[in-house]
Parts: sequence; C-alpha cells; structure tokens
Amino acid sequence: MRIALIEPDLRHAELVGRLIFAGGHACQHFAASAPFLSRAADEFFDLLLTGSWAGDCPAEDVIPRARSILPSLPVIVLMSEPRESQIVAALHAGADDCLIKPVRGPEMLARVDALLRRAGLRRPHNRRRDVIGGYAFDAAQFSVTFRSQTVALTPKEFRFALLLFANLSRPVSRAHILETVWTRRRDVRSRTVDTHASRVRTKLQLRPEHGYCLTPLYGYGYQLDAVPPEAVEKAGEASGMKES
Repeated sequence: MRIALIEPDLRHAELVGRLIFAGGHACQHFAASAPFLSRAADEFFDLLLTGSWAGDCPAEDVIPRARSILPSLPVIVLMSEPRESQIVAALHAGADDCLIKPVRGPEMLARVDALLRRAGLRRPHNRRRDVIGGYAFDAAQFSVTFRSQTVALTPKEFRFALLLFANLSRPVSRAHILETVWTRRRDVRSRTVDTHASRVRTKLQLRPEHGYCLTPLYGYGYQLDAVPPEAVEKAGEASGMKES
C-alpha cells in the first residue's frame, strides 16, 4: 500500500518512514500539506498520516481538503502529548485514528494495517499498484512498468527501487538500505549495495535523458532525483549526438 506522511519534523518523519517500509508499505514524505495536496491530484494514496500541525496548517484543515481530492481517504493524526480536546477535535474533523508521538513501531503498524483492512474495498480497481513518478510497482510480480514496458526485478532490486522512489529527492543512507532491503544484515558488502544500485539504474533506465538521475553519495548512500523537463531535453540531445 502507498502511504502519504505529512510531518514537518524530519527526524520523526525518517523514523515513521522506516517503520512503514519495514511493514511492507511505500511511504512518501511531505514537509507540509500543500505539496501533498498537489501530488494527490495526480497520484493515489491508500492512507494519510499527518501531524496535528501539518507544516502549513492544522490537521483539521488538511483532512477535508485531502478527501475532496481522494474521497474516503483513511487518515491517522500524529500528536505530541495531546489533550483530550485535541483528540476529539481531530476525530470530529474526520480522522479515523490518532497516535501519540513519537510513535511506537508495533502499535503504529498494527493500527495502520487495521485501518487499511477496513478501507480495503475503497481503493479503485485500476489503482492496485503503487505508481510513483510514472513507474508502476507490482509487488506481487516484483515487476515495474514504465513507458509502456514491464521489467522484472529480483525481490531485493524491487525493494531497493521502491525505497529510492518512495524517497524521491531525499538522500537514502546505506544503513537505511541495509535495514529495508537486506533486513538489517550489517555484514553485506558495500560492493553488493553498489551492484544492486547499478542494476536498478540500468533496468529502470534511470538516466537524465529519461527524466531521472540516481546519484551515489560518497560515504553516505544514494539519492534519486527527477530531472527537470528542460534538462531532460538537453540530456536527450547530448545522448543523440553520442549515438550519431
């Protein structure tokens, strides 16, 4: 399932993102509600997790706006030491559940899974795959469809690719990659991670002329960025000149 997270606290957002991915879901983080609402107009989300303060407005204002775009979208509000009146206000605004920050992993995943089970029939039949930036991820087949072609990946390549796309334009540390792709195995060689990154780049054609750039971050990890249209055009021209 694809989960949107609105959380201005970047440290807490990273914690929640790791937990969600460990639970088998894709997480797209937004520091405020405005970019989330803009993205929701084009892409589907199965669930919204939002802080009581969504970076630019309170959760009570975000919920009706989100549901005007994605009707029946399940929502969980994350709160720091909430008063009863705050919880009541969030529920009256349409929240399906509330969680206290910082979240506790097992409890959060259990509540997320329970809410997704209850909301399972709401998802449109034509949106059963996770679609991020023009790439459709099919977890059942470990395949990715983009630009009218479908590419099969190994399970680790699939998790690696989904992790990168779920954190588009954000650096992903090697530690995070090892935790999510290799299930916390710290004995994996650095070269193994680099090999998988190279395979993902090649299989999914993550090159500037195709709109994406996968960059190794020395001593840290990797970052996947979307290339602006004008840069894509220039990269395409450069690639054509090389081929000729």
